[in-house]
Amino acid sequence: MDLKSILCVDCTGSVLQKLVYILLMMFCHKIQSHLATELEYKVQENEDEDIFIGNIANDLTLPSDTVCDSLAYKFIKEMDYVMLKSESGELYTTKQKIDREALCPVEFHDAPCMQEVNVIILCAGLYVQMVKVKIVILDVNDNAPYFAEQVMKLAIPEDAAAGTSFGIDYFATDNDAGKNSIQKYYLENSHNVFSLKDGETPSIVVQQSLDREVTDSYEMKIVAVDGGTPPLSGTATLLINIQDINDNCPVFNASEFHIQVPENTSSNSVVAQLHAIDADIGPNAEITYSYGNRVQDVSKKLFILDSATGLIRFSGNRSPETPPEHKLTILANGPGCAPTIVQITVSIIHSSKYSPKLEISYIANQADGVIYLKETAPENTPIALLEVTDPDHYLKGAVYISGNVPFYLKPYERSRNKHLVVTSQLLDHELENRYEIVIKAEDPHTLHELTIYVSVTDENDNSPQFHHSSFEASIEENNAPGAFLLKISATDVDSGQNGEVVYNLGPDALPIFSIERSTGNLTVSTTLDREEEKLYRFTVSASDRGVPPRKTSIIVTIHVLDQNDNMPSFLTNDYTFFIPENFPRRGEIGVINVTDLDAGPNGNVTVSILNGSGNFLMDNTRGTLRCNSSVDREKNTMHIFWVEAVDGGKPSLSATAKITVFVLDINDNPPTVLLPQSNISWLLVPPNTPQGAAVAEIYAIDNDAGINAVMTYSIVGRNGPAPHVFGINAATGNITLQEKLLRKDYGLYQLLVKVSDLGQPQPLYSTVMVNLFVNETVSNKSYLEELVHRQALFTEEEQTEPNPCPLLQTLDIPCSPPIIPIAITMIIVSAIFFTIALCMLLSMKKKSKRKELYIDAQIPLKINLDYYTKDWNDEQL
Repeated sequence: MDLKSILCVDCTGSVLQKLVYILLMMFCHKIQSHLATELEYKVQENEDEDIFIGNIANDLTLPSDTVCDSLAYKFIKEMDYVMLKSESGELYTTKQKIDREALCPVEFHDAPCMQEVNVIILCAGLYVQMVKVKIVILDVNDNAPYFAEQVMKLAIPEDAAAGTSFGIDYFATDNDAGKNSIQKYYLENSHNVFSLKDGETPSIVVQQSLDREVTDSYEMKIVAVDGGTPPLSGTATLLINIQDINDNCPVFNASEFHIQVPENTSSNSVVAQLHAIDADIGPNAEITYSYGNRVQDVSKKLFILDSATGLIRFSGNRSPETPPEHKLTILANGPGCAPTIVQITVSIIHSSKYSPKLEISYIANQADGVIYLKETAPENTPIALLEVTDPDHYLKGAVYISGNVPFYLKPYERSRNKHLVVTSQLLDHELENRYEIVIKAEDPHTLHELTIYVSVTDENDNSPQFHHSSFEASIEENNAPGAFLLKISATDVDSGQNGEVVYNLGPDALPIFSIERSTGNLTVSTTLDREEEKLYRFTVSASDRGVPPRKTSIIVTIHVLDQNDNMPSFLTNDYTFFIPENFPRRGEIGVINVTDLDAGPNGNVTVSILNGSGNFLMDNTRGTLRCNSSVDREKNTMHIFWVEAVDGGKPSLSATAKITVFVLDINDNPPTVLLPQSNISWLLVPPNTPQGAAVAEIYAIDNDAGINAVMTYSIVGRNGPAPHVFGINAATGNITLQEKLLRKDYGLYQLLVKVSDLGQPQPLYSTVMVNLFVNETVSNKSYLEELVHRQALFTEEEQTEPNPCPLLQTLDIPCSPPIIPIAITMIIVSAIFFTIALCMLLSMKKKSKRKELYIDAQIPLKINLDYYTKDWNDEQL
């Protein structure tokens, strides 16, 4: 549509309406040409609701002379986790938290996580521009590394040299990205025997020489750590089994033995039990026994050697030529080893025919006449064979063991002359480690005795025992590094290295704690912060040095005590609240969020108003700001004061925050009519007043603000010869002549005008009577005033509800609440310019026709209209 067609006289609508429409279109086009087309904002994942992301309106490029109060912003496609404020263009987070890992798949973790959304911008309800908004989701360290397998196993041969690496095909996973993903691996509780070589393929490196016979397995933790602040970690158990190699050979516990065998020893009797030891296991520890090459054949036939068990038995194949002494060289053979040798000297003793004899043959290991028996030997273990020689039957009664010892005599193969010396119960080295077994037999003349010495050897059958069921200690935060915490103590009733106790931290203990292995002194290497961790609980183990070692664990609890090292913290240093005027007294305005990371009295915070504002008070029981008196926007639209948060520490710490309370308007003031000044004021309207001219003005004010102060004007009552010849502009309050006046139209007109605001929820209004006298002059003022007082006020109801947007409807612009204030404002401004132009035109015509006007005829104009009242100056008549 060109300008000529808009301004043509035949077009519908006034010239003013068309001009307003053109201005709106030009303004929206100008804004569109200066808008940005793409914006980018960043926000961290997991943010709380209502966290500010960015302001599209502030980031748009607009000309400095451009103002549009009706810009509106809208998503083309809504987002669950981002909210757009239509009026301001501000972006905020919603109650649905942003999860970067859910929005961006794992395979794209190295690339920025970006979400795109299109925003359309409207100006006065018209489309202006579409802006592409990119929202970059920043990763936070909210995922800890984790291992899919919690127990990893690795086998390493014991002959692996230091520096040898063994790859492990175990990796941890971290759903975070960038520096928040896994950065390194390390080992815990490796005892410096192994280390971890970090890289694309982690591997275990042997640091020290290994010996399966000393330690056959190691248990440690492999830890994956990410690069977040603070870093998060995940752990898995690593079990390393040491594989045996044949690095040990059989060994006898003595190099030679001396055994006496009576000549009348029965055949198949046990002479000795050999026992060599190979520290290896499995096939590497298999031992076979054999005679040496120099052993005479007669000895081999007399003493039968079992190659598998090492048991030597007496065959009984003696002859008079059999020598009384035999040297038996016996070899213990292991795989891949040189044989180990033991020398046994067996003497055959002739029997005495005159006195009984008690003779002993050793079954258990013995040295120098002492039998060495393990405390773990089961009950009924035979340790020796007792043979009683009594050819003349001198002995009376049974052979017995004297005293209370845990041994007894057991008949051997139903022979009354042979007895096995057997344990009667389990032995305990910790209770008794040496016994003397006295075997007695009596003949009529002599008491025969035989003493056997038994030494009970210690086995690692007792675990270390702690003196308490648990250990607890307390330490104040901000301690010096290396501070002593407590002493852990345990004892082991075993002897030797089986009873030596060493202490180790459990795998659940953090690296900041350390314990001295020999003393059990527990220390912390760093300064503790109760606000980061107030309680540490982990295990401490006490192990002995036995083979294999025995271990006992206990729980240790470390309490970190609070110091007042954190001041109170407000959620923001500048709180802003909005309340309506006439807000109820003691009503809650909003929450003052304040926290203190300390505990107990150090964390008890009291908030008070600093500058003594009597209109408000703090409710510390609920942490809310309350109104202490009534507020009136017409008196004060904003209240600014400061609050102080003080904790209960000694000395106390404090923080301050600024509070701004805006008082929002409510529609509590009806319009006040200033012109005309009273209902009996009147104006003279000359009959030659042109059609469409303004004849009177209603001037009113409203003390409210915003939409509550926007007023509309309507005639609700009419009286006069031709009541409908006058109309009123709903927006400006100007009363205009609608039709050309005729002779029959002369007389007094009374218009009841209703001035109403657009307040919500209920508009308020005032009424005023406008008296218009249509005549060429006023010849009788008294009569006119009397007529004004007595004339009926209405003839009919014209409009009961004011129409707030008649001009908008004539322009085919939708009358909706968001554009009413803007449209009315623009109409008022346009009307003002139009009235000024009209006044100038009428002023020029008035000068040219000044002599033709009647002396007392006045044509009222907008803004400067003089109402006639009863105080009229008679000189004007």
